[in-house]
Amino acid sequence: MRQMSVVTPKTLRQQLMQSAVLEKIMSSGISVDTEPVRRNLRTIRRQVGRSPLMDRYLDRWDRIVRDNDIDGIRTIVESDDDTSREMRNLSPLSVLLSDDERQRVLNEFGTRLRGTATR
Repeated sequence: MRQMSVVTPKTLRQQLMQSAVLEKIMSSGISVDTEPVRRNLRTIRRQVGRSPLMDRYLDRWDRIVRDNDIDGIRTIVESDDDTSREMRNLSPLSVLLSDDERQRVLNEFGTRLRGTATR
């Protein structure tokens, strides 16, 4: 029997944010290999504790960005394994969303969070 994973608020927020990013990439055809994304990735790399595992995750993001690997992004967004959750936490792609788009995601997050609190 498969154990159900617990969805924390942070996990839900990241899932919604990265889903919105993927949807924007798919609908508009924008490239992820942009200076704001690369700059955000460098910032994340500086802020994250150094470990072989974190370095591997960030190196993977670097390849995804450099190669404009939409399938790789889709896998991270749609998968519910530990690696994908950690990759979503480290994603540099949220800079591709406008302030309005981010606010819509946060509004949806609040709605879903309130919905689970009333169950």
